[in-house]
Amino acid sequence: MAYPAERYDDAPAPMLADIVQAIKEEIIFGRLRPRERLVEGELSDRYRVSRHVIRSALTELQGMGLVARRHNKGAMVRDFSAEEVDEIYEVRAVLQREAILRIPWPPDRALVRELEAIHARYSRCVEDGDLKQVCSLNNTFHFTMFEAANNRCLSETIQRIWTETLGIRCYAIGDPVWLRRARDEHAAMVAEMAGGSRDGLLRLVDAHIWPALELYKRAHGGWHALDGAAWGGPKAGRGLGG
Repeated sequence: MAYPAERYDDAPAPMLADIVQAIKEEIIFGRLRPRERLVEGELSDRYRVSRHVIRSALTELQGMGLVARRHNKGAMVRDFSAEEVDEIYEVRAVLQREAILRIPWPPDRALVRELEAIHARYSRCVEDGDLKQVCSLNNTFHFTMFEAANNRCLSETIQRIWTETLGIRCYAIGDPVWLRRARDEHAAMVAEMAGGSRDGLLRLVDAHIWPALELYKRAHGGWHALDGAAWGGPKAGRGLGG
């Protein structure tokens, strides 16, 4: 239950969904760092709601895989061990490859046109520096592609892992060089679907996920990258996006 609005100069209190989204964005864009504590009292004051609401928001974020609770330490931004990162990304790569293999080929023209439209909006946001929309449209682009596999369980599993690793995948989104190269790789994926080969698309999708992970690892632990050859994919670092 929110504190009375008059406590905050009659400003309306935000809804739970708004608080979840706000904290999620702070994690995604690196304003809240891995292992950083999420103190209920501080968040309550910042968002002008009760601790009960903040607790509910943190529970939702924990369910997304973005927040963890540690004994005697409370809630904090989730951190990943080197082993967890490598295992999650290996599974993600396998699932995404399977989704591409299940897309009817050649892809339906309506699907290609939809991806072209999403990519056009994404590209405009890259040029405008609208990172919030870049992140959202990046998700839409990939989810649209993977859902074309026509296997709901597969696409939902990919989406769950995708959400869990948002803090890793979006880590490099503020780097303009990385972002433009990611945009170019999206364009290459659309071109393969419009008139190329499934093998070409597979190579692009396989390579696409590793650079953001590399940047995250260098910033938060300096771990060695997972060698993509271990599962049949490209070496880490050859792709351009995430």
